[in-house]
Amino acid sequence: MKSSVDKDRIKRETRWVKEIQKGKRDSFKALYQFYYPRLSQFVFRYVKSKAIAEDLVHNVFHNIWKNRNNLKANGKLRAYLYTAVRNQSFKFLNRRKGQLQTTFDDLSFLESREANPEEQINGKEFEEAIQSAIRELPKRRRAVFLMSREDDLTYREIAEVLEISVKTVETQMSRSLKHLRHRLAHFISSENVST
Repeated sequence: MKSSVDKDRIKRETRWVKEIQKGKRDSFKALYQFYYPRLSQFVFRYVKSKAIAEDLVHNVFHNIWKNRNNLKANGKLRAYLYTAVRNQSFKFLNRRKGQLQTTFDDLSFLESREANPEEQINGKEFEEAIQSAIRELPKRRRAVFLMSREDDLTYREIAEVLEISVKTVETQMSRSLKHLRHRLAHFISSENVST
């Protein structure tokens, strides 16, 4: 069952697609401005270069505009965009190194808040523990986790982007959360830890 936020997003994206198909640049600009920062951050995790990430995302949007008549208003635009930039990332990595190299060392979404020095030290230790625990996840599980938590994709969208089943996404997320709870148990009071 879709949430009202998902319904609103799909409605907005469907309107953008229909208007882009008609050549309306304002709708294309709105789509671009909405997704460009998110997609650039997503691609950065693959290519480790802000400039290259931005170029790859620009290329995807350029192709969307160039082929706007083929764009479909089917409620799957977000998944399509993430899949397209992921594929561009893989092509780039293949050209550059001759093999896929996907690492997820940029965990900038874990930012510490303003606090006193003792809290900052404890917060930094906790942040480092979270980052370490996420890096320990197997590659596919880590990708699923970050796409859910960092990119805010639904399980269905993650399944489409990674070409796996929704059930596999659910299983990978469950295992990721169990791993994180286990690794971070000493930071969390026993009342808040569930097994």
